[in-house]
Order: sequence, then structure tokens, then C-alpha cells
Amino acid sequence: MLDNLDPRERRSEDTPKSRETSAAHPLSDREVPLTGDTRTATLNAWLDGEVPESEARATATARDVEFWLRIEKEVEVRREMKTPVHVYRQIMEALPSETPAALPWYKRQVAVTPMVAMAATAGAVAVGMAIGAALTKGR
Repeated sequence: MLDNLDPRERRSEDTPKSRETSAAHPLSDREVPLTGDTRTATLNAWLDGEVPESEARATATARDVEFWLRIEKEVEVRREMKTPVHVYRQIMEALPSETPAALPWYKRQVAVTPMVAMAATAGAVAVGMAIGAALTKGR
């Protein structure tokens, strides 16, 4: 079952009693209001779309507003960018013409380094000695 996590939709648990409880005990993941610097708060409110640009220019630094407007214009330009045709062709030509077939695990080549081979040999010797000791101990 999937839970509907949309806070805008009314749930059956929303009763007047639960609303009073939630108002008395606010959730810890709520947005923390910015206090002290009203310029920053107004700028953030404008970026969130809560305040018109004119109010942001009046309260916040005009330099900050211009900076974020330049960023927005640059983002719009970059959203419309397309890969040039010649670059697209180079990418497509670099891809193999046939998809390589996947080999089953038992047909794949195994590369064993000398260190792995020595470790496997030492392990096999240790296991053999343990088995030999167990067999001779019982006699």
C-alpha cells in the first residue's frame, strides 16, 4: 500500500483535536524563518516567489537582485541548448555497431594475480593441514 504524502490533501486523521496538537507541537522539519537581516529575508522571499521584484529591489541590494536575474537568464539559455549535429554524429560513430554479447559466468576469462595465487595456495595448504591433523588425532 502506498501512503499519500501530499500535505495539501486532507486526510481522514485530520480532526480538530489532531490540528490543535500539531499546532502546539510544531514539527522539527519545518522551514526555519530568517530573522535579523530583512534584506536577506526579502531576497529569499522574492526567490521563492512570495514577494514581487519591486519589493525585493527596494529592500534587498540591487546588486543581489541583478545577480539572480542574470542567473535565471543564463539558465533559460542553457535549457534551450542542443548538442551540435557534428558532435552528435561523432558520439554515434564512436559507439560499436553491434552490441557485445554477454558471456555466461563460466565462460568468462579469469585473471589471477600472483598474489591471489599465493594466497589461494597458502589457504589450501592450511586447510589440508587442518584436515590431516583432524584425521591423525582420531587414531
